[in-house]
Amino acid sequence: MRILITADLHYRPAERAAYVAFAESLRAAEPDCFIIAGDVGHPLRLFRKTLQLFRDMPCPRLLVAGNHDVYRGEYSSQDLWQTQLPQATHEEGFIWLEAQRFTLGRLGICGTMAWYDYSSRSPHLPHTAADYRTLKGQMNHDADYVDWPWSDVAMARYLARGLARRLDACEADPVVEHVLVVTHMPIIAHAIPDYPAHSRWSLLRAYLGNLTLGDLVVGYRKVTHIVSGHLHRPGAWTVDGRHGPISCHVVGGGPGALQALCLEIV
Repeated sequence: MRILITADLHYRPAERAAYVAFAESLRAAEPDCFIIAGDVGHPLRLFRKTLQLFRDMPCPRLLVAGNHDVYRGEYSSQDLWQTQLPQATHEEGFIWLEAQRFTLGRLGICGTMAWYDYSSRSPHLPHTAADYRTLKGQMNHDADYVDWPWSDVAMARYLARGLARRLDACEADPVVEHVLVVTHMPIIAHAIPDYPAHSRWSLLRAYLGNLTLGDLVVGYRKVTHIVSGHLHRPGAWTVDGRHGPISCHVVGGGPGALQALCLEIV
Protein backbone atom coordinates (compact mmCIF):
# COMPACT_ATOMS: atom_id res chain seq x y z
CA MET A 1 0.00 0.00 0.00
CA ARG A 2 1.05 3.57 -0.67
CA ILE A 3 1.43 5.93 2.30
CA LEU A 4 2.10 9.64 1.61
CA ILE A 5 3.59 11.65 4.46
CA THR A 6 4.34 15.36 4.51
CA ALA A 7 5.44 17.71 7.29
CA ASP A 8 6.32 21.30 8.12
CA LEU A 9 3.83 22.91 5.77
CA HIS A 10 3.68 26.12 7.84
CA TYR A 11 0.80 27.34 5.67
CA ARG A 12 1.30 30.83 4.20
CA PRO A 13 -1.81 32.43 2.65
CA ALA A 14 0.33 34.59 0.35
CA GLU A 15 1.64 31.40 -1.25
CA ARG A 16 -1.72 29.64 -1.46
CA ALA A 17 -1.33 28.73 -5.14
CA ALA A 18 1.76 26.66 -4.35
CA TYR A 19 -0.05 24.86 -1.54
CA VAL A 20 -3.07 24.13 -3.74
CA ALA A 21 -0.81 22.72 -6.46
CA PHE A 22 1.01 20.61 -3.88
CA ALA A 23 -2.27 19.21 -2.54
CA GLU A 24 -3.45 18.41 -6.06
CA SER A 25 -0.22 16.55 -6.81
CA LEU A 26 -0.64 14.41 -3.70
CA ARG A 27 -4.26 13.68 -4.55
CA ALA A 28 -3.20 12.60 -8.05
CA ALA A 29 -0.77 10.10 -6.53
CA GLU A 30 -3.82 8.17 -5.25
CA PRO A 31 -2.39 7.17 -1.87
CA ASP A 32 -4.01 4.61 0.39
CA CYS A 33 -3.34 6.88 3.36
CA PHE A 34 -2.16 10.47 3.87
CA ILE A 35 -0.36 11.74 6.98
CA ILE A 36 0.87 15.17 8.10
CA ALA A 37 3.76 14.94 10.58
CA GLY A 38 3.29 18.27 12.33
CA ASP A 39 3.75 22.03 11.89
CA VAL A 40 0.57 22.29 9.88
CA GLY A 41 -0.25 25.97 10.27
CA HIS A 42 -0.44 28.69 12.91
CA PRO A 43 -2.67 30.28 14.18
CA LEU A 44 -5.63 27.93 14.39
CA ARG A 45 -7.44 29.40 11.37
CA LEU A 46 -4.41 28.57 9.20
CA PHE A 47 -4.22 25.10 10.74
CA ARG A 48 -7.77 24.58 9.51
CA LYS A 49 -7.13 26.10 6.08
CA THR A 50 -4.21 23.73 5.58
CA LEU A 51 -6.30 20.69 6.37
CA GLN A 52 -9.02 21.93 4.03
CA LEU A 53 -6.56 21.76 1.14
CA PHE A 54 -6.75 17.97 1.42
CA ARG A 55 -10.50 17.58 2.01
CA ASP A 56 -11.03 15.91 -1.38
CA MET A 57 -8.34 13.29 -0.89
CA PRO A 58 -10.30 10.00 -1.00
CA CYS A 59 -8.31 8.11 1.62
CA PRO A 60 -7.83 8.14 5.39
CA ARG A 61 -6.12 11.35 6.55
CA LEU A 62 -4.08 11.37 9.75
CA LEU A 63 -1.91 13.88 11.60
CA VAL A 64 0.23 14.72 14.58
CA ALA A 65 0.81 18.29 15.71
CA GLY A 66 4.13 20.10 15.67
CA ASN A 67 5.66 22.60 18.06
CA HIS A 68 4.56 25.58 15.93
CA ASP A 69 0.96 24.37 16.00
CA VAL A 70 0.83 24.92 19.78
CA TYR A 71 2.22 28.47 19.70
CA ARG A 72 0.01 30.74 21.79
CA GLY A 73 -2.11 33.42 20.13
CA GLU A 74 -5.88 33.62 20.20
CA TYR A 75 -5.73 30.50 22.36
CA SER A 76 -3.21 29.40 24.97
CA SER A 77 -0.90 26.49 24.17
CA GLN A 78 -2.73 24.37 26.72
CA ASP A 79 -6.12 25.11 25.15
CA LEU A 80 -4.75 24.44 21.68
CA TRP A 81 -3.25 21.14 22.72
CA GLN A 82 -6.10 19.83 24.83
CA THR A 83 -9.12 21.13 22.90
CA GLN A 84 -8.75 23.32 19.81
CA LEU A 85 -6.33 21.27 17.69
CA PRO A 86 -8.01 17.88 18.27
CA GLN A 87 -11.42 19.42 17.60
CA ALA A 88 -10.30 21.14 14.39
CA THR A 89 -8.59 17.92 13.27
CA HIS A 90 -11.80 15.90 13.64
CA GLU A 91 -14.00 18.58 12.09
CA GLU A 92 -11.76 18.73 9.00
CA GLY A 93 -11.92 14.97 8.52
CA PHE A 94 -8.49 13.99 9.89
CA ILE A 95 -7.60 11.50 12.61
CA TRP A 96 -5.74 12.87 15.64
CA LEU A 97 -3.03 10.23 16.11
CA GLU A 98 -2.16 11.51 19.56
CA ALA A 99 -5.40 9.93 20.80
CA GLN A 100 -5.77 6.76 18.76
CA ARG A 101 -3.96 4.26 16.60
CA PHE A 102 -5.11 3.57 13.06
CA THR A 103 -5.18 0.24 11.24
CA LEU A 104 -4.96 -0.05 7.47
CA GLY A 105 -5.08 -3.68 6.41
CA ARG A 106 -2.19 -5.38 8.20
CA LEU A 107 -0.48 -2.06 8.96
CA GLY A 108 -0.82 -0.28 12.29
CA ILE A 109 -0.06 3.46 12.37
CA CYS A 110 0.83 5.21 15.62
CA GLY A 111 1.95 8.78 16.08
CA THR A 112 2.94 11.53 18.49
CA MET A 113 4.41 15.01 18.46
CA ALA A 114 7.37 13.56 20.44
CA TRP A 115 8.30 16.61 22.50
CA TYR A 116 12.01 16.94 23.31
CA ASP A 117 13.50 15.95 26.67
CA TYR A 118 17.08 17.15 25.92
CA SER A 119 18.21 13.57 25.20
CA SER A 120 19.33 14.73 21.74
CA ARG A 121 21.80 17.22 23.23
CA SER A 122 25.29 17.40 21.76
CA PRO A 123 27.52 14.77 23.40
CA HIS A 124 30.61 16.99 23.19
CA LEU A 125 29.08 19.72 25.36
CA PRO A 126 29.20 19.46 29.17
CA HIS A 127 25.69 20.82 29.83
CA THR A 128 23.13 18.92 31.88
CA ALA A 129 19.37 18.76 31.34
CA ALA A 130 19.02 21.45 34.00
CA ASP A 131 21.34 23.68 31.98
CA TYR A 132 19.18 23.26 28.88
CA ARG A 133 16.08 24.27 30.80
CA THR A 134 17.86 27.49 31.70
CA LEU A 135 19.33 28.07 28.23
CA LYS A 136 16.11 27.48 26.32
CA GLY A 137 14.93 31.09 26.54
CA GLN A 138 18.10 32.22 24.77
CA MET A 139 18.13 29.49 22.13
CA ASN A 140 14.64 28.41 21.14
CA HIS A 141 11.50 30.38 20.24
CA ASP A 142 9.37 27.65 21.83
CA ALA A 143 10.28 29.34 25.10
CA ASP A 144 8.58 32.53 23.86
CA TYR A 145 5.45 31.06 22.29
CA VAL A 146 4.61 27.81 24.12
CA ASP A 147 2.93 28.79 27.37
CA TRP A 148 1.51 25.53 28.68
CA PRO A 149 2.30 24.78 32.34
CA TRP A 150 4.26 21.57 31.78
CA SER A 151 8.02 21.22 31.64
CA ASP A 152 9.65 19.81 28.51
CA VAL A 153 10.62 16.60 30.29
CA ALA A 154 7.15 16.14 31.80
CA MET A 155 5.47 16.66 28.41
CA ALA A 156 7.90 14.26 26.72
CA ARG A 157 7.17 11.57 29.29
CA TYR A 158 3.41 12.07 29.04
CA LEU A 159 3.46 11.70 25.25
CA ALA A 160 5.74 8.66 25.48
CA ARG A 161 3.29 6.90 27.80
CA GLY A 162 0.44 7.54 25.38
CA LEU A 163 2.43 6.26 22.40
CA ALA A 164 3.47 3.18 24.36
CA ARG A 165 -0.19 2.34 25.06
CA ARG A 166 -1.01 2.54 21.37
CA LEU A 167 2.03 0.49 20.39
CA ASP A 168 1.12 -2.11 23.00
CA ALA A 169 -2.33 -2.34 21.43
CA CYS A 170 -0.76 -2.94 18.02
CA GLU A 171 1.53 -5.59 19.45
CA ALA A 172 -1.48 -7.39 20.91
CA ASP A 173 -3.60 -7.08 17.75
CA PRO A 174 -3.32 -10.28 15.67
CA VAL A 175 -4.42 -8.42 12.54
CA VAL A 176 -1.46 -6.01 12.67
CA GLU A 177 1.78 -7.36 11.19
CA HIS A 178 3.76 -4.12 10.75
CA VAL A 179 3.71 -0.75 12.51
CA LEU A 180 4.56 2.68 11.14
CA VAL A 181 5.45 5.27 13.79
CA VAL A 182 5.03 8.93 12.78
CA THR A 183 6.47 11.73 14.93
CA HIS A 184 7.01 15.42 14.45
CA MET A 185 10.37 15.57 16.19
CA PRO A 186 12.95 12.93 15.20
CA ILE A 187 13.54 10.08 17.63
CA ILE A 188 16.64 8.35 16.22
CA ALA A 189 20.19 9.61 16.63
CA HIS A 190 21.05 9.29 12.92
CA ALA A 191 18.48 11.97 12.10
CA ILE A 192 19.81 14.65 14.47
CA PRO A 193 22.46 16.81 12.76
CA ASP A 194 25.77 17.20 14.56
CA TYR A 195 27.37 20.66 14.70
CA PRO A 196 30.67 20.31 16.59
CA ALA A 197 32.15 23.42 14.95
CA HIS A 198 29.15 25.68 15.57
CA SER A 199 28.46 26.55 19.19
CA ARG A 200 24.91 27.86 18.75
CA TRP A 201 23.70 24.93 16.66
CA SER A 202 25.41 22.51 19.02
CA LEU A 203 23.30 23.98 21.82
CA LEU A 204 20.12 23.92 19.72
CA ARG A 205 20.56 20.19 19.16
CA ALA A 206 19.02 19.56 22.59
CA TYR A 207 15.67 20.85 21.30
CA LEU A 208 15.61 18.94 18.01
CA GLY A 209 14.57 15.44 19.04
CA ASN A 210 13.73 12.83 21.64
CA LEU A 211 16.13 9.90 21.63
CA THR A 212 14.62 8.49 24.82
CA LEU A 213 11.43 7.87 22.87
CA GLY A 214 13.43 6.33 20.05
CA ASP A 215 14.95 3.81 22.45
CA LEU A 216 11.42 2.84 23.44
CA VAL A 217 10.07 2.56 19.90
CA VAL A 218 12.86 0.39 18.48
CA GLY A 219 12.12 -2.20 21.14
CA TYR A 220 8.72 -3.06 19.67
CA ARG A 221 8.63 -6.22 17.60
CA LYS A 222 6.22 -4.97 14.93
CA VAL A 223 7.73 -1.53 14.29
CA THR A 224 9.27 -1.54 10.81
CA HIS A 225 9.08 2.14 9.81
CA ILE A 226 9.65 5.48 11.57
CA VAL A 227 8.96 8.81 9.85
CA SER A 228 9.54 12.27 11.36
CA GLY A 229 9.47 15.93 10.37
CA HIS A 230 10.68 19.10 12.11
CA LEU A 231 14.16 19.41 10.58
CA HIS A 232 13.19 20.67 7.08
CA ARG A 233 15.91 18.50 5.57
CA PRO A 234 15.29 14.99 4.21
CA GLY A 235 17.12 11.88 5.22
CA ALA A 236 16.81 8.10 5.21
CA TRP A 237 18.52 5.46 7.33
CA THR A 238 18.14 1.86 8.37
CA VAL A 239 18.63 1.29 12.09
CA ASP A 240 18.87 -1.89 14.12
CA GLY A 241 15.72 -2.47 16.11
CA ARG A 242 15.75 -5.07 18.83
CA HIS A 243 13.74 -7.39 16.58
CA GLY A 244 15.13 -6.50 13.16
CA PRO A 245 15.95 -3.58 10.86
CA ILE A 246 13.77 -0.46 10.91
CA SER A 247 13.47 1.94 7.99
CA CYS A 248 13.69 5.55 9.24
CA HIS A 249 13.02 8.79 7.37
CA VAL A 250 12.84 12.54 7.90
CA VAL A 251 10.46 14.10 5.40
CA GLY A 252 12.27 17.40 4.85
CA GLY A 253 10.81 20.33 2.95
CA GLY A 254 9.06 23.38 4.33
CA PRO A 255 7.49 26.58 2.96
CA GLY A 256 8.77 27.23 -0.52
CA ALA A 257 10.00 23.65 -0.84
CA LEU A 258 7.00 21.49 0.00
CA GLN A 259 7.80 17.80 0.02
CA ALA A 260 6.14 14.47 0.65
CA LEU A 261 7.56 11.04 1.30
CA CYS A 262 5.99 8.02 -0.38
CA LEU A 263 6.25 4.72 1.46
CA GLU A 264 5.30 1.52 -0.31
CA ILE A 265 4.51 -0.95 2.48
CA VAL A 266 3.46 -4.48 1.62
